[in-house]
Amino acid sequence: MKRLLFAVLLTTFPVLAAPTPFAKTEKLALRAATPNLAEVPCYAKFELKLDFRATYENPFDAEQVQVWADFTSPKGQVRRVNGFLGQEFSRKLDNGAEKIDVAGEPLWLIRFAADAPGLWKYRVGAKDRSGETALPEVSFRALPSDNPGFVRRSKSNPRVFQFDNGKPFFAVGENMGWAGKRGTFDFDDWLGALGKSGGNWMRIWMSSWNCALEWSRESKGEWRSGDYYGVGVYSLGNAWKLDNILDSADKNGVSTMVCFGTYGEFSSGGFFNEGQWKANPYNVANGGPCADPKEFWTNETARKLYRQRLRYIAARYGWRTGVHSWEFWNEANPPAAWVEEMARYLKGQGQFAGAPADAFGHLVSTSYGSDEIWKLPEIDFTQDHHYGTGNIADHAPIVRRFAMDNAKYGKPHLMAEYGIDWRSSDAKYDAEGKGINFHNGLWAGALSGDGGGAMLWWWDNYVHPKNLYGHFTPLRRFTDAVAWTDGAWNPLEMDAPVADGPETFTDLVIPASSGWGKAKHSEFIVTPLGIKGDAPVTQHLYSPGKADLRTTPVYHVNFAQPGRFTVRVDEVSSKTTLRFVLDGVVARDVILDPAPPTDPKIKPDYETTEFKAQWNIHQARFNKEYSIQVPKGAHEIHLEAADGDWLSLTSISLENYRSSRSPDMQLYALGNGKAAIFWAHNAAHNWKNVADKKSIAPIRGAQTALRGLPDGRYTIEWWDTWKGEITTRTTLNSQGGVLPLRLPDIATDFAARVTPG
Repeated sequence: MKRLLFAVLLTTFPVLAAPTPFAKTEKLALRAATPNLAEVPCYAKFELKLDFRATYENPFDAEQVQVWADFTSPKGQVRRVNGFLGQEFSRKLDNGAEKIDVAGEPLWLIRFAADAPGLWKYRVGAKDRSGETALPEVSFRALPSDNPGFVRRSKSNPRVFQFDNGKPFFAVGENMGWAGKRGTFDFDDWLGALGKSGGNWMRIWMSSWNCALEWSRESKGEWRSGDYYGVGVYSLGNAWKLDNILDSADKNGVSTMVCFGTYGEFSSGGFFNEGQWKANPYNVANGGPCADPKEFWTNETARKLYRQRLRYIAARYGWRTGVHSWEFWNEANPPAAWVEEMARYLKGQGQFAGAPADAFGHLVSTSYGSDEIWKLPEIDFTQDHHYGTGNIADHAPIVRRFAMDNAKYGKPHLMAEYGIDWRSSDAKYDAEGKGINFHNGLWAGALSGDGGGAMLWWWDNYVHPKNLYGHFTPLRRFTDAVAWTDGAWNPLEMDAPVADGPETFTDLVIPASSGWGKAKHSEFIVTPLGIKGDAPVTQHLYSPGKADLRTTPVYHVNFAQPGRFTVRVDEVSSKTTLRFVLDGVVARDVILDPAPPTDPKIKPDYETTEFKAQWNIHQARFNKEYSIQVPKGAHEIHLEAADGDWLSLTSISLENYRSSRSPDMQLYALGNGKAAIFWAHNAAHNWKNVADKKSIAPIRGAQTALRGLPDGRYTIEWWDTWKGEITTRTTLNSQGGVLPLRLPDIATDFAARVTPG
């Protein structure tokens, strides 16, 4: 009978062709559930260790075996929490590398966190394929505590987070995707420094090289860490390591977004050789159910196995108030239907109505998302990632634009990853560790309506070795002083700044940052301060041969005196013509050829080139400027790739376009109808100018006005954003909804808090 049963099981889960190391053949028996405490503070861990026996091949398959507890609150509400198989380990450093050792036999556990003080009752149940059993109902007492609870979406301000007790949670932190060879000891160091500085948020990946639960048995190489048993069977050592990391995060006051996987699991090759489909346990070649990566999203067995994994994660870690949220994927592109299904499974909604897999209701998100995904009611917040190639001097405007674009969803938004260059660390561009792009991203996110500061990516080779944690402290002090949940905070208008003194003109340089794909914008009005509305400048120009991606951007300019319109070309694919059209007339054609010259004596225009055999073309990096002369006055300038394949731009620049009376400044403001906050930034103070050792003149005597506050008297606290201190206070009157402001001299940036009285 047992052999027949096992054969039936294999038809459902082909990965189990080899027995799991956790299989048991014992008569069903639930003898005891031993609690860790008889009295436990609210939101602390209440854990039951079970004396349990059953028959199963795979203890992670709920169709073979389950344990659970039904908890009844002091008010009579019942909540079911799933149990899970765990195991204790110990850790040590061996020649600088983490080594974990088994410290006990696998055992069944149930973890719970009470959200209200008083007497809680619970009853533990279990079943295998032979039947079901349960223990008598018992109780424990939950004590009042100062733990604020789980992180939720704020009801009064839907674009920020708050705790169960109503206290705002504004995220200030960074990514900590994975560790080096020191493993969890690395996280101890990083989290200790982050928490000490006031950081309260981090993001970690459950990847094959860091705390993944399942991966193929035989895969080898740098993209692997831990013992794996194939699809549907979990690494208890890695599960223990994640518990250890989350314990460290809790100890240091850091809330964690847990990301369950990454895009490389479905690809091959890649810039970092990160493609892992060949080793993916869901690949049929490794005993999984999918012959192709695309099948992962639709294959019934694959979806069932993924729900099984979600069930284990929620059962093991769901009690933690320090888990900020679950993130399904890093930079994958799941269909909206798949995201909806898995979010509903966690939340116990739709076709999974009933007891949710996550009994504690953590927030849910993913990356990348789409309009269809972000509109799902089951998705609690939106997020974006953005990198340059060393071409973006300041991420602040980009962080701002993404915040504004996501406001339409009425949910919190995070710039969850950003950096100067996706290919290499910010340390490459900031050898002295000044952290200017890091600083500007943090403050731009906070003052643009996001649910947190922007989250830098390069944690282990930039933030930590250069000890840049001090950048978190000022922002945390400032955001702690803001009543984020006192009504909705929305962007406020600030007048374009005006400066006194004799008028001079300087160049206006705007990064091209729209990314690959068809640009969302093709019409750009260029003001002396930049692109009106902060629309991202078109980065890629596609030839007519790529009609599905092609746009021909037009720039509406108005030169106060004659000047040049210049583009810096980055990459070119195949021989392509860059065309400038001025007021409907072709002003210049530039032929850009990435192929090596036939005459070796001719020096090519490009810096480097590479032959792409798969397309039978050359692609080259030019890093070179091309321009046209533009007369004084208003004009239209069209750009296009007239033939060939495509080319990419680093930036556009307009000579003598910016007036000194329109200082190069970013002003971002938010208000809730009673109070306001704003950030003023001298835009010349960016990582690029500092790295190039350019002289950055302070902006002096600038004037502006804040619009949208009720009439009355206000106190303005002026904050030093580098020290996190109030430098001075002034009082001013708002009349007709206008609060006039004469700004302090701005060498770098400052923030302000505007309150009644």
